[in-house]
Amino acid sequence: MKSFKSAALILLVFLVGMVIATPGIAAEKTYKLKGQTCFGLSSPLGQHTIVLWKKLVEEMSGGRIAVQLFDAGEVVPPNQVFEAVSKGVLDFGLNTPAWQKGKYPAGDLFYTLPGGVLAFNDLIIWMYGGEGLKLEQEMYGDVVVVFPLGLTPPEEIWTSKPIHSLEDIKGLKIRTAGLGTELWQELGASVVTLPGGEVLPSLQRGLINAAEFLDASMDYSLGIHEILKYRFGPPIHMSNNIFQLLINPNTWKKLPSDLQAIAKNAAMAATFQGYTDHWIAAIEANVKLEKAGVQTTLLSKEDQARAHEIAMGILEKKAKSNPYFAKVWASQKAYLEKYKPYNSLTSFD
Repeated sequence: MKSFKSAALILLVFLVGMVIATPGIAAEKTYKLKGQTCFGLSSPLGQHTIVLWKKLVEEMSGGRIAVQLFDAGEVVPPNQVFEAVSKGVLDFGLNTPAWQKGKYPAGDLFYTLPGGVLAFNDLIIWMYGGEGLKLEQEMYGDVVVVFPLGLTPPEEIWTSKPIHSLEDIKGLKIRTAGLGTELWQELGASVVTLPGGEVLPSLQRGLINAAEFLDASMDYSLGIHEILKYRFGPPIHMSNNIFQLLINPNTWKKLPSDLQAIAKNAAMAATFQGYTDHWIAAIEANVKLEKAGVQTTLLSKEDQARAHEIAMGILEKKAKSNPYFAKVWASQKAYLEKYKPYNSLTSFD
């Protein structure tokens, strides 16, 4: 009888322990996610985007999401991140929507626009408050889950000679990407598309004599100012870059709803925190560039207006060749029409 009571007591303790422990075990389950960036992790583009997202996701989830983040090229080439995520080789990845424009021509519209058509404020409000997020996910369908991640300060344009007007652009051989390529061509420049690692060698060898890469902090770290001593603004080829976090749909479905919310909101938090940090770095790098003797010129308001007009023409032309491009562009135009009256009322000239 005594042994029976002892056995019953042990069983009771075991059952109570199971009741107490089971919720804790479920809550502490760790979801391990493997991903890769298309930008170097140590570069400003890596630090202010995916590296910050990893930190926030792990902190906000209390360790329930464990992120293994690979550097650019470690698992797949940088330009193959999208395919790797869609096929499940990676759980997530960071890249730019412009890199999928062969299959998704409207991708450029979620990235940046030339001619100052959508500047920072316009782009952010349309993406987060307008139809941007919905249309970007609609574009990819069920191939990947997508969220904006990473926003850069405005870019610089580097040249081997001073640029005082749009006429001075004729004859330049410029490294560029995105919709800006067509604007440069309209202005008489020859366009060369190169990955970041080939910009400096190509400048040194004289294969190109102009380049846009990123903001002052990235350009300074790259050392463009050691070869080219002139830059001009504003960035007529694009205002800001906004990148994208890609998540494999099967990986996404396995995450509980609270962790899905954390992954999504961490992307927004990283985008805005990274943007401010990146701006501070750009401001500091700009001082260094000026001390290094870099000469800066600005295009006139008339030239800026002309670049804007050319960009609008390019967008309208592309809209005629692709239905989804037309749908997204129509959304952006409708947003701008609603935005202008109140923006004009509240903005200084």
